[in-house]
Amino acid sequence: MATKANLELVRENNRKLVLQTLFNAEQTARSLISKEVGLQRSTVSSIFVDLEEEGFVQELGIGESSNLGGRKPNVIRFNRNYGYVLAFDMGVRHLRYTVNRLSGEIISDGAVGIKSKNVSIVFDEMIKIINEIEISDTINGLVGIAVAVHAPVFENKIVYSPFFEFANFDLVSELEKVANVPVVIENEANLAATFYRDYHVYEQEESYKDFLALNIHNGIGVGIVCENHIFRGVDGLAGEVGRTIMFGEGTNILKCGETPRLEDLYSENAIIDRAAKLKNVAHISRKEFLDLIKAKDTAILPLLAEWQMAIAAFIYNINQIYAPEAIFISSRIFDNFPEIAAETLDKVERLDSVHKPKLIVSNSSVHDSSMLGGVALISRVVLGLKGYELKFSL
Repeated sequence: MATKANLELVRENNRKLVLQTLFNAEQTARSLISKEVGLQRSTVSSIFVDLEEEGFVQELGIGESSNLGGRKPNVIRFNRNYGYVLAFDMGVRHLRYTVNRLSGEIISDGAVGIKSKNVSIVFDEMIKIINEIEISDTINGLVGIAVAVHAPVFENKIVYSPFFEFANFDLVSELEKVANVPVVIENEANLAATFYRDYHVYEQEESYKDFLALNIHNGIGVGIVCENHIFRGVDGLAGEVGRTIMFGEGTNILKCGETPRLEDLYSENAIIDRAAKLKNVAHISRKEFLDLIKAKDTAILPLLAEWQMAIAAFIYNINQIYAPEAIFISSRIFDNFPEIAAETLDKVERLDSVHKPKLIVSNSSVHDSSMLGGVALISRVVLGLKGYELKFSL
């Protein structure tokens, strides 16, 4: 029995290697996969029988023969029409979503407004979106769902959430019951880091294996990649940098007795709330806030300067702690005002760290990067390739 079990394990591992190689190739041939994974052609051929039956293989036609002549190979690739996955980003005011092929390509996307912290109401909106999706060109239809949340996650469960009430509603279980597909939930900064690792959208020849993904949004979080793996820490609490204690300029705005934390002062939500107080209004929207920056409002400019210095100092500090190869930064302010991004990164440079990582302002919004990271995460689950290096494309 032990021998049979070992043989089955070896075959399953070989199957995963073949599927991984097929997935990562733009186009290939069975003989090339055999060489790349170091397996006999007969072994690879046997595995392909199963992969073809499962719908993972797409035939592209006859390719060119090698320089040595011989039979022209059948060109194949991973079947883009195997199925599609759905990824959500649960923002405070919007539920965003993207529908993608397992290989990463976007089919469609959209967003709906959210006016409640009650997760069951958000769940109802998710079900509406699931039911409205019409994708007719895939073999298996919807095969998995990913949810990005602005909260720490451990073993597919929310640890705590400052934005939604999860305590009495198991979102993952309810989605799995209705959709009948696997569902993963993960912290949005971790998913952003997954996106940068797996999609390789930045204009660099080298691939970073040790980097940070800094998201400045409703809160402030960091996704940490060490040796190409997401580092989650105990109970998934690594990267909760928004809870960093702050002292000095800005902390006097908090109520007496409150602990001054980074995201209470300098997250997107916090800086907008502070802007509203400076303008003596109850509330301003994100668009109104960006418009005030664009107009160089005299009340807002000092606040913006304080924010830039605080963010620059924080980037410097996390660099001292992690010494990463690169830091990817997502911020709506940076998205809309490249000159502010440049000024802030110049401040980081002038702080003169011994270690100087590559500082990359993301071209992808915090929502897009988190959702696409979710696509990569759930695709691995569907394929049975958790922990395997996969290359995704847009």
